Amino acid sequence: MSSVFKKTSDRKRPNSCWYIAYTDHDGVRRTKKGCPDKTATEALARKLESDAELRRRGVIDPKADAYRFHQSRPLAEHLADWKAFQLGKGVAQRHADEGYARVVKLVALAKAERLSDLTLARLQAALALLRGMGLALRTIHHHVRLVKNFSRWLWRDGRTREDLLAHLQLPENPESDRRRERRALTDGELIRLIDAAEQGAVRCRLSGPDRAMLYRIAAGTGYRSEELQSLTPESFALEGAYPTITVEAGNSKRRRRDVQPIQPALAAMLAPWVAARPKGKPIFPVSRWAILTGLQADLRSAGIAYTTDEGTADFHALRHTYITALAKSNAPVKIVQTLARHSTPVLTLGVYTHVGLYDQAPALDALPDLTRPAPRSEPTILAPTGTDSATFECHKVAAQGKRAGDGLRRNESGSDVMAGSDVAECMNVSSGKTEGFDGSCRVLTCPDALGSVSAAGARPGLQNR
Repeated sequence: MSSVFKKTSDRKRPNSCWYIAYTDHDGVRRTKKGCPDKTATEALARKLESDAELRRRGVIDPKADAYRFHQSRPLAEHLADWKAFQLGKGVAQRHADEGYARVVKLVALAKAERLSDLTLARLQAALALLRGMGLALRTIHHHVRLVKNFSRWLWRDGRTREDLLAHLQLPENPESDRRRERRALTDGELIRLIDAAEQGAVRCRLSGPDRAMLYRIAAGTGYRSEELQSLTPESFALEGAYPTITVEAGNSKRRRRDVQPIQPALAAMLAPWVAARPKGKPIFPVSRWAILTGLQADLRSAGIAYTTDEGTADFHALRHTYITALAKSNAPVKIVQTLARHSTPVLTLGVYTHVGLYDQAPALDALPDLTRPAPRSEPTILAPTGTDSATFECHKVAAQGKRAGDGLRRNESGSDVMAGSDVAECMNVSSGKTEGFDGSCRVLTCPDALGSVSAAGARPGLQNR
């Protein structure tokens, strides 16, 4: 049962509000503020008690209250909760901040303030505004994926009845509008870069030899800059036949513990350098912007262009160099994909593998030589059977008679043909039928007049068949 009361401190205050005590559908005793009018507050108490009873009986869906509550909250509060959820499941702070900022920007362009404002029409219009600002399609794709992730989280967390943006369409293929194309360094450029860093001065709190080791590890493992920044001396296992460098799951982009094998020669070079590093502390304690600044200076010292027609040689280009070298080694695609730590070979071969004309030319050796003339082949003479022998000799006799001029006559067109008597002699024509032929015109018997030709391959007893 519900009850209406005033707080002790409000009893002597005029126009103070009444309060309602009632039991909700879950059996929890709750208190709700009413209004200064006692009669109106009692009516509200009866309404609360009635709704609780209807919910207990399943007439009213209890989730409807939750939907109404979340609908009344500003969208900014939901975005803050979503960012906290991302951080809670292990997303790096930098990625969580970037994703939050992009969704906030897109929501602001859509002029959405409540959950009900997240409609397809508004979001598509906001995406058009982003495209009008000159953003690349790849960046717009990232905005779309993030806002769809936010909408899916709202639905899974019970804040909306459905995924509001499930049918939001992605723009056209982002590969048609790539603004930043990275290139893989050649072997000569990579050696010159490492040598320039080795001889270089301290830049961005990293000495020249330390930067040279950074480039060697990056080009020998394919690790990203954030993953390299997390490495400590404990990450290196340089003894044994299979030396490795490990990035823990919390620092890996794919949130898995990555154990990357390296070349024994590189391990031998790294061993004394790693042994001199302080235990438990990062061996590259600088920001990724500092790493990029140092790389650009070393590229200039090595005489390597930062940007060419093939693409940009930023720090991530060292990962492209690593994967391209693996692809050129003729290793199986699955091995290359595993070492690249990609979820699909399409990403490995389509984005990170750079193959030039000089790499494609050797593959053309497997094609046939299209400049050679066709070989001249002699006609093949099959061994005659007894039946074919008789037919062949019959035509042979007719041809010899034609060459000798025997039994030739002119037809209406003026060409020479055999006389009917010669054909009858050869084919033994009688009563309008040709002996020795069936419906398929195959020679079945050889005439006696051609007995001399039966010896050429004819089987005994052929004339009696």
